[in-house]
Amino acid sequence: MKIERLTDDQAVKDVAYPIEVKVYENGVQVVPTSATITLKDPDGTAQVTAGTVSVAVAGTMTYSLSATYTATLWENAIMEITYVVSTVSYKAVFLFDVVLNALKCDVMDDDLKAYAPLIADDIWSGSTTYYKQIDEAFRVVKRAIKDKGKRPHMLIDGGQVRELVILKSFCMICFDFSKSPEDIWWARYLKFKEEYDSAFASLIIKYDADESGTIETEDGEDTTLGQINFQR
Repeated sequence: MKIERLTDDQAVKDVAYPIEVKVYENGVQVVPTSATITLKDPDGTAQVTAGTVSVAVAGTMTYSLSATYTATLWENAIMEITYVVSTVSYKAVFLFDVVLNALKCDVMDDDLKAYAPLIADDIWSGSTTYYKQIDEAFRVVKRAIKDKGKRPHMLIDGGQVRELVILKSFCMICFDFSKSPEDIWWARYLKFKEEYDSAFASLIIKYDADESGTIETEDGEDTTLGQINFQR
């Protein structure tokens, strides 16, 4: 089974969007022989049809979407990548947004070590950092925010979710290190999970509710991620 991944699902308004897609099979990156891209706005109207995608030696597929196509704010625009592997065609479909501000992760490996200095001694053999876990934790936090009915990029400042990303990173690390429900790593996982759930529910967010580029709330009051979902 092939796994397709879009590196970044946020294009910034009026800026060229560097699209990067990778395909994996059994954990190994696949090298397509060719690829094309079709991009549609949220209404399904094609903006780019069968554009030529560059394929690097290692297999990474790239395409630069001109700023001409990012002049309008979009939510859930459609990206279709058709690629060929061993003469067989495959299609990957992704959703992406055109946003005023892209929410960025500002957590570094040193932040985990500052939070728990001994974590550096427990890293997996062959690894030197926890950046993969940090990146995955950031994706999980963004998804959790979106599942609450909010668009992650409207938070503007990645520092607002910094603690959530750190705690979710530790959840993932401790869960993976754990070998049984009786060991210390499982206890640590439960501790970090409880802290993460509490921090997520109680976080008071500063939110660009009307996409003006400035901070405001929809009802004039502070909003927490633990409150009732609302959709835009």
